[in-house]
Amino acid sequence: MCIDPKRQIPLAHSPPPGQELGDPYARHVDAVRCRARRHAEEMLRYANDPPAGLLDAIEAGATFHDLGKLDPDIQNELHKGRGSKLRWDHIDAGVAHLSSLQSWMAAWLVRAHHAPGLPQKIEHFDPDGVGRRLRGRRYDIAPKEKHDEQIRRTDSFINQYLAGHEAAVGAFTTKKQRPIHGLTMRLALSCLVDADHTDSAFYDSGQAPPDPPEALWEKRLHALCEYVTGLPPGLIDSERSRNQRRNEFFQACLNSKLSEHIVACEGAVGLGKTTAVTAYLIRRAKEEGLRRLLIVAPYTNILTQTAARLRKALVLPGENPYEVVVEHHHRADFSNIEDRDLAVLWRAPIIVTTAVSFFETLASCHPANLRKLHAIPGSVIFIDEAHAALPIKLWPQNWKWIRELAERWGCRFVFASGSLMRFWEHKEIVDQPITLPDLLPREQAVDVMTDEQQRVKFYQVKRGHVIEISELLDMVNSEAGPRLVILNTVQNAAVIAKTLRESGMDVLHLSTALTPRDRSVIFQKIEKKLETKNFQDWTLVATSCVEAGVDFSFRCAFRERFCVASTIQVGGRINRHGEYTEVDGGKVYDFALTGKGITQHPAASGSSDILRDLMGKNMLNTHSPADIVTLAMTELRRQGSLSNDFLKAESERDYPRVNELGKVIDADTRFVIVDPHLRCLIEDRRPVNFKTLLDGSVQLWAQKIEKLRLDKLPGRGEIYVWNYDYEPDFLGYMKGVLKMEDFISSGGAII
Repeated sequence: MCIDPKRQIPLAHSPPPGQELGDPYARHVDAVRCRARRHAEEMLRYANDPPAGLLDAIEAGATFHDLGKLDPDIQNELHKGRGSKLRWDHIDAGVAHLSSLQSWMAAWLVRAHHAPGLPQKIEHFDPDGVGRRLRGRRYDIAPKEKHDEQIRRTDSFINQYLAGHEAAVGAFTTKKQRPIHGLTMRLALSCLVDADHTDSAFYDSGQAPPDPPEALWEKRLHALCEYVTGLPPGLIDSERSRNQRRNEFFQACLNSKLSEHIVACEGAVGLGKTTAVTAYLIRRAKEEGLRRLLIVAPYTNILTQTAARLRKALVLPGENPYEVVVEHHHRADFSNIEDRDLAVLWRAPIIVTTAVSFFETLASCHPANLRKLHAIPGSVIFIDEAHAALPIKLWPQNWKWIRELAERWGCRFVFASGSLMRFWEHKEIVDQPITLPDLLPREQAVDVMTDEQQRVKFYQVKRGHVIEISELLDMVNSEAGPRLVILNTVQNAAVIAKTLRESGMDVLHLSTALTPRDRSVIFQKIEKKLETKNFQDWTLVATSCVEAGVDFSFRCAFRERFCVASTIQVGGRINRHGEYTEVDGGKVYDFALTGKGITQHPAASGSSDILRDLMGKNMLNTHSPADIVTLAMTELRRQGSLSNDFLKAESERDYPRVNELGKVIDADTRFVIVDPHLRCLIEDRRPVNFKTLLDGSVQLWAQKIEKLRLDKLPGRGEIYVWNYDYEPDFLGYMKGVLKMEDFISSGGAII
């Protein structure tokens, strides 16, 4: 394994100050190869008809991924330590060697294992294009002469690189292998990237990733059943009835004989979908020997509540709850080497993550984002509040990936929502429409629908016309509490919350302007206020983060006009247990708003018009949620053609374009540290676990960061720090934003 000690030691990384070098190149290559192979073997265990040669290709890519670092110029720079600048791009050597052996799958992996990741196929292989066949520098936008210079350098030294490599790590032979494009390529790259990044982080920090807890599905299923049995009974007659239906639904899911790879669940609000669907999926994981449960939700607050509930229900005695059930609130997939030690990975047996993170991982071409993808095969996956998981335009390609994961990679899916949009039945959206079996028994579905129409009613404010802030204030003030007001943007929520509080009302505010830690505190305040039945004169102002999946029950709600599914979901937060049915509760008001500081959500235009028309016909009070949401989807499709660009880009292996078109939220956001103590820990490079990191941070638009001129955290390439007012118990960072915007509008400027 070791090279001649009299020769200069080849490095795989810049050595940290004071650390013994040993034989870093040999150690790194061996570590990456072993870990990448282990990832691939685990992943392939669940594959139906495993792709031929894939394991060999992944191991070959791991073996030669750093071959170019044996260049004498690169070695000289690496011996100078961190911060040295490399003239040559080390990825070209591995590509040159592997492509010469026609090991093309491995060559693709080596070419893509650093930013910007998977390239555009036609850019490299079209004879009318550059025809570089993956060679040259990693950034395709570099001038042609730079690519040619790199290729000449590699060709001149390749034999020297290979001799040094063999002396350090031994001989390795690989087979001819055509590239397997699409999802398989991304999965293979994930194995290599995670192995490489994990070892890089270990080299920098000296900390190896801990082994995740065991799945132990049988014990966890038993614990879940005991948890559900121990839930307190309802306190009123209507709630007792609902509890009985919850228990019936839980038992139906637990004992369901459905064996299809993908099933639906149209369970209404308050039916206990989280625990029931989890029971169904864990039972399937136990019976089929699957390794991981992923729960995917559209809003971070659902993650918080779901994770807290599952920790109570599924964690066994002696286990660390935060290692068994892991939350991934927002993206922390850093590509900079300085930030790799902070990356969030899906290694635990139970992962609770956002729809943004899950679906953008499937579409990504970037190594840092793809790093966790290999954890998905062999998983049971719960798409919660599926109506809000993706825009319609993204479902055609994502449905193809889901079918591939289900049919080829051993995954099992449940699509659940109280307002389920059945897009898979429409040929305009999927190439082969299907009907999914439903976990909710048909006879129970009829009873539930009858209850829903009695529980909540939907009303249109001023026949759909736009109202001023003052009019909204009067209407909110005239309704008995507790009241819920939901706005379309973070800024709108902050403006309305501030206005209501200044008018003398008792107001809480909840949005992503607050860190997850502070949102958790607000959640506890909301729950406590809702439990205090002798004082109900208060209002929660929030964004859409509370419209679905949270166990809140208000008397009435006001929802800024957005779409049919959102409005129906708000109904799930109103009169949730029927406690206001005997009075005048259970009302949801739809309104459109204008005024100073109010911004318009760009995604609301077409869908809000459909909602206004359907409410004008009173259809939300007369049709089932799934039917009305599917009708709205069909109408939206009729108004605008569904572009095939996403599908076309994937079929042409235009990976950067797929990454761009696959964005769930077309938002250029950045990671911003709010907590001063957390900032100090990271600056000092002291150990920080991912939960601490996420709890003390927020995501801000890049445009707003530039406008406010936020500073980057020293030594961290992709992390910023918040320099303005922050109000942890009310407006969060919007306290500083609103103050600064008032300052700028009055003639001030940020220096």
